[in-house]
Amino acid sequence: VNTYRNCGIGSTLVERCIKEVVERDLECGAVYLHVITYNFAAIQFYERLGFVRVKEIEDYYRINGKNHNCYLYARYFHGNKGHWTVISYLASLVSSVWKQFTNVLAPSSNINRPENSM
Repeated sequence: VNTYRNCGIGSTLVERCIKEVVERDLECGAVYLHVITYNFAAIQFYERLGFVRVKEIEDYYRINGKNHNCYLYARYFHGNKGHWTVISYLASLVSSVWKQFTNVLAPSSNINRPENSM
């Protein structure tokens, strides 16, 4: 899998889906996705594509008998601004930066993460 990272394949697939489906359907106001909270590469990827964190959902995933939280992300279209205010956007940004910062300071906390998860 690492051989194909950062080649633009994922970005192309997401953008192509948005172009072919979402942009053609003017009634589609948003695309939502979930990402497990410790998948920092995916979080950065989705944020680069314009998705914004909406909220954290507790116990969304169950992997190897253990519950894991996820983040709900959204990307809005056709004038839909969702529920975002300047304060909620800044709070999401600060939360994202804080999670990445704490991951850099304590990378050993990822040792117990399931290898085959998101």
